[in-house]
Amino acid sequence: MKFVQDMTAGSPSKLLVSFSLPILAGSLIQQLYTMTDSIIVGRFVGADALAAIGACGSLTYLFFSLFFGLSAGIGIIIARYFGAGKDEQVQKGIANSVFLLLGAAILLTVTGICFARHILLYLGTPSDILKDAVAYFQITSAGILGVAFYNGISSILRALGDSKTPLIFLVIASLLNVGLDLLFVLVFHLGVAGTALATSLAQFVSACTCLIFALHTNPFFRLKKEQFRPDKILLGQMTHIGLPLALQDALIAISCVALQTVINSFGTAIVAAFTATNRIETMLGQIYLTMNTALSSYTAQNLGAGKVSRVREGTRFCVWITAAFSLCMVVLMHLFGSAFMTLFVDDTSVIQTGAFALALTSWFFIAWGLLYIFRGVLNGAGNAAFAYISGILEVVGRVGSAVLLTSLPLIGQWGIWLSEGITWILVACAGIICYLHGTWARQTA
Repeated sequence: MKFVQDMTAGSPSKLLVSFSLPILAGSLIQQLYTMTDSIIVGRFVGADALAAIGACGSLTYLFFSLFFGLSAGIGIIIARYFGAGKDEQVQKGIANSVFLLLGAAILLTVTGICFARHILLYLGTPSDILKDAVAYFQITSAGILGVAFYNGISSILRALGDSKTPLIFLVIASLLNVGLDLLFVLVFHLGVAGTALATSLAQFVSACTCLIFALHTNPFFRLKKEQFRPDKILLGQMTHIGLPLALQDALIAISCVALQTVINSFGTAIVAAFTATNRIETMLGQIYLTMNTALSSYTAQNLGAGKVSRVREGTRFCVWITAAFSLCMVVLMHLFGSAFMTLFVDDTSVIQTGAFALALTSWFFIAWGLLYIFRGVLNGAGNAAFAYISGILEVVGRVGSAVLLTSLPLIGQWGIWLSEGITWILVACAGIICYLHGTWARQTA
């Protein structure tokens, strides 16, 4: 079948590379239009507007994290059944995923729109950026349905070995987002609200077009009416795997929200610097996230087929890729940190702060990469214990070390960025230990 790929046979390294490239391209494009929001706002509206977007970043991720986890859980179950050759269960899984995604989308949309101001006030958002931050978060929350279904559909397609279809429609949505950004900000002068509106509309278009195409081209999406009846077993399996992954992502997001309160206490300039460095690191770190996503689907399919040795071989290959890329990133951040910062702001103090911070955190990138590799394998195996452990370590590492380090006179504001590196090391070590323990290898469809 043209839009389906079996990853249980063939060279693991070649399969992972061919499967990963469209995911990487899609991730970079998605981050590009996220960065476009920040660049347009930072350069044409001002540093305060950039800080307003940054103040919502961790909170937005907290809301989106539920869909990342649920979508991953859905994808893992479908990949296992596909690897085991159980086509009827694959189709039932696709139909039942609608119930999970739609319910969660409605709940979080209402929450975000109604309680945005209260939440941002609780987080200590600076008063000079509060109005813009509330507007950005409310409009972003209104677009959650698009986020939910694009991530759900993409996860299902990747579970079936198709990483190209989501890319095609993400490109279309990204171009639309950039065009709408320029229109709403430069022509209609809608400022921060304009960037949020552009992103929400782009995400909705991406979800709709991807679904329509999948319905016409992928045989597994040609569902029968009776398959939309709730299946307790399938819903239970998706929930059993998806909720721990959602909690893992939610705890990561909660730790970022808590860190944001520490960042906010240093004032608007530091908020702007952190927002810019976070955007840069997120863009450059997409190769780690790509390997995580690819390994998750690859692991689920191969465990469904009972081929544990192939999972181990694929993991080793990704570790070598991570080591080489991380070394290059250290050099890149030291040489071009200031140049990257000037993409976002022209404030000299913000640029200097961000450039030093990028050089500092680059030394921890190897741990960041290993974190994503072993998380991908363990999540693909449906290892709920690691999902809980890594989520807790994210909170302890990011919040605890940030509070401690920023209180030390010799470290101060740099503790914000150091806390990220410490967190990566903690979670990477936990992932390596769980992987070596080997219980994940006994998971089957």
